[in-house]
Amino acid sequence: MANINDNIRGKKLFKSGSSKQRAVKGSDGEITVSSEVASDLAALTDMSELFNDDGLYQYNRFLIKQIEDLREDVEELHAFIKDAFGKDSSSAASQGSKGDTGSQGPKGDTGNTGPQGPKGDTGNTGATGAKGDKGDKGDKGDTGDRGPAGADGADGSDASVSGASGSFKSTSGKTTVSITVEDGLISSIAK
Repeated sequence: MANINDNIRGKKLFKSGSSKQRAVKGSDGEITVSSEVASDLAALTDMSELFNDDGLYQYNRFLIKQIEDLREDVEELHAFIKDAFGKDSSSAASQGSKGDTGSQGPKGDTGNTGPQGPKGDTGNTGATGAKGDKGDKGDKGDTGDRGPAGADGADGSDASVSGASGSFKSTSGKTTVSITVEDGLISSIAK
């Protein structure tokens, strides 16, 4: 892992100074050149002259090689940073692979009771229940109304009684009674 510095280690190769001044190293360590030299360097777009003039090429070839190496490094860094973090530094983020799942945290407190829900729909009619036990005997009913008088019976025939007459005694325990019978009917009972 590496850390990045707050600033680059090197100084600018040059900075623009006043017109027609000689190049000079300042107290900040940077080289100040005349404004004419700075304008000329800023306008350079074609370095083919270095390759076409053998004297210039031989004198500068090591510097040209170093500059090309630096340019390739900067190009690789640019591609890496753009792919890893995007083009907007304010939202730059790099995400690694997903880590292991952490251990389960402690059980949270029971939440407050929620509000009562709306009244539910009426349920279906339940099944018929089992037959109940036999009830207690009811109270005796009130006496009914008196019925109408019965019809008169048919007249009876005259009866005649005939039979034996006499008397006899009957004993039950210590008691004795005398019974008198006349014409088959008991006429008297006496002790």
